[in-house]
Amino acid sequence: MSSLIAQGVDLGASLTLGDGRAVKDVYKTPADLVNLIVPNMFVLGGVVIMGMTILAGFKYMGGGTKGTQEAYEIFKNAVIGFVIMFAAYWVVQIIKILTGADIPL
Repeated sequence: MSSLIAQGVDLGASLTLGDGRAVKDVYKTPADLVNLIVPNMFVLGGVVIMGMTILAGFKYMGGGTKGTQEAYEIFKNAVIGFVIMFAAYWVVQIIKILTGADIPL
């Protein structure tokens, strides 16, 4: 058992996709996986920000003074998250233009 741990397990060869192909045959480099995951994280982040904004609106309408303060904090955090996502997107776009890298966003 200790020799198996010392050698490691090749996850790319042992994990398969739904159609039976090995993961390492489809995704040759870690960059392939990152290029698949990052755009979906932007979508997920947008959904979370929208949900936070809706939650802040409900707290503002129905929470009285305490609800107004909670709504302000939630909305402030949602705006900060949006600014960070927006800045990250544009930093990647600037790097893409300056280096000519193929970054699919």
